[in-house]
Amino acid sequence: MKPNERQLIIMDILHQEGKISVKELVTLFAISAETIRRDLNALSRAGKLQKTHGGGILPRLIGEGPFQQRLSENVAAKREIAKRSAALILPGDTLFIDTGSTTLCFAEELVQIDDLTVITNSCDIAKILGSNPTSQVFLLGGAYHADNHETTGPLAIEQISKFQANTSVLTIGGIHSEAGLTDYNVDEALIAQAMIKQSEKVIILADSTKLNQITPFKVASLAEIDTLVCEAEPDANLKKSLTNNHIKWTNND
Repeated sequence: MKPNERQLIIMDILHQEGKISVKELVTLFAISAETIRRDLNALSRAGKLQKTHGGGILPRLIGEGPFQQRLSENVAAKREIAKRSAALILPGDTLFIDTGSTTLCFAEELVQIDDLTVITNSCDIAKILGSNPTSQVFLLGGAYHADNHETTGPLAIEQISKFQANTSVLTIGGIHSEAGLTDYNVDEALIAQAMIKQSEKVIILADSTKLNQITPFKVASLAEIDTLVCEAEPDANLKKSLTNNHIKWTNND
């Protein structure tokens, strides 16, 4: 197992349990304590865990803000969505990726794919994907939000217009058969709209809690998207709307 794969599993356990020990991880992975400590050191340097004597815990920041709280919710579903969506991306693709807890998981899977060009308003996503030396990463400037380390506003939207992408990979607040795609934040909705406008196709990442939900700000109609990636199958009503709008979901042909 590669170190980055092992570290993803460690973080899944940490989000579920809140703490982890070297001894437990040695038993789980059947590898040396020295190797586990290297993994914990790498995760600590990335700010993903706080090292303790004999193990690690979630950083104190986790749970203190809305975005940090979302990072620890529905982790298994988001990991599954991330794996499924990364399988849709090819080396050489140009992507817009917006800020979200699910797109952050997506970036952790995507970093293994070479020769990508990525445009994002997420500092965290830029940092993750920038660690692959074969890829180009462009971080949009604009009004900075400390909670989720993103940029929004007119400056960011103007910069989006300078790019043309194969695909936008976006998160949303809700997807509904009649209301389409919506979000909780107007600034993030405007970023998503701008990215959609400059893309050939659109992939939406949404865990099952977003299905059949309507949130305050319109992002797009169903007709504007191409693929929905979710860990669960949509119900009959939403599935019918997806089919009518020629939208694929990841467990259909």
